Amino acid sequence: MRVRNSPPYTIKIVAFSLAILPVLSHAAASSPAAEPPLFIEADQASVQEGKYSEARGNVIVNRDGMVVNADWVKYELEADQVHAGDKVKVTQKGDTLEGDSLNMTVQTRLGEMDNPIYHMAEGQVRGDGVKVLFGGKDKYTIQKGRMTTCRDGQDDWYLHAREIDLDYTSNYGQAWHGWAEFKGVPFFYYPFVDFPLNGDRKSGLLLPTLGYSNTNGLQYSQPYYFNLAPNYDATITPSYFGERGVMLGGEFRYLQPEYAGTLRAAGINDKSTDTQRYGVYFQHNQLLSDRLSLSINYQKVSDSDYFIDFSDTLAGASQVNLPQEALLNYNGDFWSTYLRVQRYQTLQTETNPVEDPYWRMPQWYFTASPQIGYGLETKISGEVTRFVNQSLVQGDRAWINPSISLPMSNSYGFITPRLSVHANTYRTESATGQDMGNQSFVVPIASLDTGLFFEREGSLFGSDIVQTLEPRAFYVYAPYKSQSDVPNYDSAVAALSWSQLFSENKFTGNDRINDANNLTLAISSRIFDDATGVERFYAGVGQQFYFTSPRVTLSGPDNTDEQKSSNMFLMMGSQLPNNVNVNYLLQQDLHTKSTINSELNVSWTPSEYKTLNLRYVHNKSSNIEQADISGQWPLGNGWYAVGRYNYSLNDRKALETIAGVEYNAGCWALRFAAQSYVTTNSTYKTNYFAILELGGLAGLGMNPISLLKQSIPGYADTYRSPKLR
Repeated sequence: MRVRNSPPYTIKIVAFSLAILPVLSHAAASSPAAEPPLFIEADQASVQEGKYSEARGNVIVNRDGMVVNADWVKYELEADQVHAGDKVKVTQKGDTLEGDSLNMTVQTRLGEMDNPIYHMAEGQVRGDGVKVLFGGKDKYTIQKGRMTTCRDGQDDWYLHAREIDLDYTSNYGQAWHGWAEFKGVPFFYYPFVDFPLNGDRKSGLLLPTLGYSNTNGLQYSQPYYFNLAPNYDATITPSYFGERGVMLGGEFRYLQPEYAGTLRAAGINDKSTDTQRYGVYFQHNQLLSDRLSLSINYQKVSDSDYFIDFSDTLAGASQVNLPQEALLNYNGDFWSTYLRVQRYQTLQTETNPVEDPYWRMPQWYFTASPQIGYGLETKISGEVTRFVNQSLVQGDRAWINPSISLPMSNSYGFITPRLSVHANTYRTESATGQDMGNQSFVVPIASLDTGLFFEREGSLFGSDIVQTLEPRAFYVYAPYKSQSDVPNYDSAVAALSWSQLFSENKFTGNDRINDANNLTLAISSRIFDDATGVERFYAGVGQQFYFTSPRVTLSGPDNTDEQKSSNMFLMMGSQLPNNVNVNYLLQQDLHTKSTINSELNVSWTPSEYKTLNLRYVHNKSSNIEQADISGQWPLGNGWYAVGRYNYSLNDRKALETIAGVEYNAGCWALRFAAQSYVTTNSTYKTNYFAILELGGLAGLGMNPISLLKQSIPGYADTYRSPKLR
């Protein structure tokens, strides 16, 4: 179709392409990839050939995915500019801007709009301003504007700024000279802030954290993040503690195909103790070759109270031994070996003395599984270690443990005979280095493990089920070898458990090998939902019977008491409807009719954000009797309650108490929590957490989310900040 110069003409409800104009032919001839055509649809339109086109009434302009709706539009052909007025709406990739007027160069997306109201990031971000400048495709600058992630009609918070840049090509935003407003009240001023629009990392100031504790007073931290490269970054965090002064901390992380690691450090001139205090954490893992790897773990603090004063969790404040070790590991086809040096910094207080652990300086370990066929499984492992301790007997230890077994199994049972030998040799000296001679022992071990599987189909509460019955017998024989004159570097009595019933050695570590002439008899049963395969119930009971009384002890003289059997071990559990889970463990001394260990866990999680947990633990050997209740529950109208109460019945006091509430308003969230716990020096520390999270940005305050996840099984985050792209 040819367009004449005069007179101008109008057409009703017409869609036509300005690509037919001569300029398009020129562009197509001069460029190997011509720009997409521009389409205009309107009630009325007129064209001045080679100069401009005008359209009025329900005008729709469309080019390369960008749509402009307006009352009127004028398109200047040579300048490639669109002028639109009265009521203008621009839509592109889910972003919508509405304003009074629009002036834009179409190809470059350069231009401006007056009095814009915008919805971006597929409607997750909205706001308004005096003017929006288009800086190119997917680039916007809003002058004297504000933005929020709240839905239309919910004006709970806004981020104001003299200027806001939103760059969706790099997915970053920036704002200058502004303030945050919450419920109509300005609460935070900033000269400059930048933020990612899709959750990616970006250098810049992070929102500060604010908290309070009874020992440190007001706590304020202002982190600055350095996005140095895609594979490494750093964070510098100066912190102010009202009762202690200013702490400077930092973290550096790096990631390469062959290695990765983290370095954290912090230091403070503590005005409360008038001392220099610090903490260092370094972890590095490196693949030196396809089979050779290196790992380093180094932790050190200035004093034993460092974590008590500066950690905000019970687990952190309870740390006792900080490892300082390096390990070089090699993996062969059927064997592996490592060389390790390991020492510890032991943290102890007057009320909580701790025995220093042995250092391994160094330790060489190897294990191999030769393949000899005929269904036989062979293994040989060994170790040579230098144990160092400044206050205890120390020295060198070497041991070797070859074994061979023949596992045989089918659909209804299994039987596994096994033979092994455990040989130890020692060169011992006193803490001052005086030679105390050599010791050694050799213990051969024979065992036979066998079991049967039975199952039947049935129904329970109207559901089809499969029930199993699994009897098992385990016999082990190891002759008595006196070990009372041998030092104990790393052995302990293993806690009785279902797997321990079928272990050849009741000791952990390698310094004690029990004598045994024992038979373990056990039976277990499980019930499965036939339709889903879910294990609805399990139960098992087992006990060891001694044909000869065991004599080897962990320390001191050999045992001379007559023993016929071990404690009975009982386990049972059930996964009931409505996500109710019950688990129970019992270790009972049938001779004295006393409970050695019992543990009950009950959890109910009927739906997300609803969970209740009850735990009871009684361990006679470690003198522990505790009750623990925790949970998360909705209160209605967006409010949720969270809490935990851990009580020691022996000490008649609470070990840890957590109480808090959370609120989810859709585009923002509020969390309050308080935590009180006993430290290793028997004092209580109380931390207070409060944070206001503005959707898509960051939170202002101290977030208790990690504490709640660690302390409350089944806890679910009630608010997930959206990504803005």
